[in-house]
Amino acid sequence: MNVDSTLKALLDKLGVPVARLKYNGRAACFITYQLVVGRDTLFSDDEEGAQEYTYQINIYSKTDYFALLQRLKTALKAAGFYGITINAEVYEQDTGYYHVPVEIKYMEV
Repeated sequence: MNVDSTLKALLDKLGVPVARLKYNGRAACFITYQLVVGRDTLFSDDEEGAQEYTYQINIYSKTDYFALLQRLKTALKAAGFYGITINAEVYEQDTGYYHVPVEIKYMEV
């Protein structure tokens, strides 16, 4: 299982709709995610020893999302994701959703 399928499976277990980049449904709460950066790392003798991936997860909710955010953080840590950064939340007037971006990292060795 690679990082992308690991992340998708983890997000699917949170009980809200999940889509890569764009969600086309009408749920009151949903998650999108995207790969932001993939880079070689842990070099030895000019050979990479691992790949580090950075993803952005976006929670969109019309109600209180804090419990979902806490479940997300717990699941990410348990699956080996690190560098979890919760960025500034915004309220999108035009859609009525609260939007919370979360940046995460994962290393495949």
